[in-house]
Formats: sequence, C-alpha cells, structure tokens
Amino acid sequence: MPKSSFYIDSCIFLGTVIQDENTRSCKSFISRIKNGVFTGYISTFVTGEMINSILYSDNIKPKIKSEILHAVTDMLISTKLENFVPSKNDMMVYSKLREADSRISESDLMHVACAKILDIPLVTTDDKMLKSRGLKKHVDIVSPADVLGI
Repeated sequence: MPKSSFYIDSCIFLGTVIQDENTRSCKSFISRIKNGVFTGYISTFVTGEMINSILYSDNIKPKIKSEILHAVTDMLISTKLENFVPSKNDMMVYSKLREADSRISESDLMHVACAKILDIPLVTTDDKMLKSRGLKKHVDIVSPADVLGI
C-alpha cells in the first residue's frame, strides 16, 4: 500500500519547537514522517519562511532565536523529506490561485501552489488556509490533527 504524501507548511515544523495548542499534533505528525509512515514534501519556500519567521519574530526572545533556528535546522536534516523545486511553468499555478482567496499571504499561497502541483494535501495549522473555501476548491488543506485523527 502506498504511503500518504503531504506538502508541509513551515508552521508545522515551527509548531514542534514553539509551544502552542498545536505542538502535540505537529510533533506526532513530524514523527510519522521521520518513521516513514508518511512522505513529506517541502520546498525552499518553506525553509526560507521558517528562517524568516524565527529571525524576525517579535514573539521569540533574541537570546533563544539561534537555539530555535538550530533545532529546526536539525529537524529538517533528520526528517525524511522530499525537496520539491517548482519549474517555471509550474508557477502559472501560483498565478491562477491568487484569485482563489485574497486574504492569503503570498508565501502561504506558494505552499498551496506547490501542494496543487504535486497533487497532494497541504498540512498546516494556519486558520486562514484551513478555513478558506476558495483554496479548498483547488487543494485539500488539512491540519496535522485531522491527518492523525486526534
């Protein structure tokens, strides 16, 4: 039986090291990727967004930013992830999706486009994406708790 595949938003990785209501489900989801239960895809957009979120966050104390950055980097290295690099023609999908929901940020829309190109669900904890009817017409968008049934 083939493994389920998911495109993983940066908030899932960040949710494992920055404690909030999603930490448990994010850790469990990433654990299943590490153990080969699921196949996880990311792109350079995910990596860049994580680094940017950590370095420029006002909610993370400056003293622990490097610690969090190292933890996330180590997690990316140790997790069995597939790296997706969209081609020039793939970016047409991004252009078409911009009209689906104007409330979604450009970086999040890039994650949606990558998931659509790969034809796999996007896993996120972002409420705007999870509740977007416009985007859900194009891509299955789920939370880690939904995937895990918790």
